[in-house]
Order: sequence, then C-alpha cells, then structure tokens
Amino acid sequence: MKTATPILATGAALLWASTALAQGYAGDVAIDADDVALGAKHYSPYLNQSYPNRVFFGDTHLHSSYSTDAGMVGNTLGPDEAFRFARGEKVRASVGDYAQLIRPLDFLVVADHAENLGVASMIEASNPALLENAWGA
Repeated sequence: MKTATPILATGAALLWASTALAQGYAGDVAIDADDVALGAKHYSPYLNQSYPNRVFFGDTHLHSSYSTDAGMVGNTLGPDEAFRFARGEKVRASVGDYAQLIRPLDFLVVADHAENLGVASMIEASNPALLENAWGA
C-alpha cells in the first residue's frame, strides 16, 4: 500500500522554504524589540536581547603547500590561493579541476608550520640551493 506522507512532507518543506525566502530569511534575521517579551527578571542575561547573535563560518587550521605535511602529499596551493578560495574566488585545485565555494568563508587561518617552511615546494622544483646541502639532498 502506497502512502502520501513523503509527498506531503516534501510539499511542506518546499512551502516552508519558499515562504522563508520570500520573507527574506536567506541572510541575517532581524528581531524587533516588539518581538521580545519583557517581564520578570530571568536567570539568562540573553533572554531579553532584541538583536540576533551572528554565527561566523570559517576554517581555523589550514595548511598550504608551504607546510611539509600538506605539500608533500600533493597540495600545490599556497596561502594566496587559499585566501582567494576562502573569499569565494574560483581557483584551480591541486588535482587540476576548478573549485569554488558557494558561500565565501567569514574567516580563514592559514596555519603553516614554521619548521621546514617551503621545503616541499623546493623539493618539487629540485631547487639547487636545497640540493647543495647534505640534509636537503
């Protein structure tokens, strides 16, 4: 026996989504002071706030090709490309395909290691200065 529940649920979700977008809920949501019920003092200091708290999305620990743990496994993108990608620009990924975020990040921390900084790209390029050193060779 077939049931209409999935169709009704899908229809309700589409109705909610179209209503939300029509009311402008795609971005930040504003709360008017009239929407906050002021009354007796409550424990939470945030209960009577008449403004939304904003959530930020980003990455707090990204390694570029400058770090050996990323550069030695095939990452060819440096910090400049990482920041361009985080801002929503289209960049060519290490595998050759283009990649772009649908929504830019709010923040990005490039956390490259100080030890052996840039050695992976020097090895890939067979840098003569690196190969002169016994450790580098």
